[in-house]
Amino acid sequence: MKKLFIIIALAGLVACAGCAAQIKDMAENYGDASAELKNFARISAQDWLFGSGIIQGAVPQDAMPAWFFEELEKVDAWFEDNPKAELTEAQIGYIVGLRIRMAGPLIRAAIEQYAPGILTITEVGAVLAFIGL
Repeated sequence: MKKLFIIIALAGLVACAGCAAQIKDMAENYGDASAELKNFARISAQDWLFGSGIIQGAVPQDAMPAWFFEELEKVDAWFEDNPKAELTEAQIGYIVGLRIRMAGPLIRAAIEQYAPGILTITEVGAVLAFIGL
């Protein structure tokens, strides 16, 4: 029993040492990754109205959850009076988060409308998982 405890403790120490190194690497790279994500978010915000218009024109409202178009309109309002609006960090982050949240229902609706029977949602999910989305 004592040997088992020692083996488990040593395995835990080795695992923690590896985790500590990974955490250190992540901390060093976090600043760069965060800056890149913020840059992506700003670019994403610049073309928001264009993307919103495409979605509203291509996908009928009854094919989407009720919150979907409400959220589009909420963010659209940020840009209506000033397309080059200065957004807060929170608003820019919200845009990225909203695009992520909208991806699932939008993909499902597009497949049901434009390619019914070609791919099932499970197959699309497998493809998206394979490519890392």
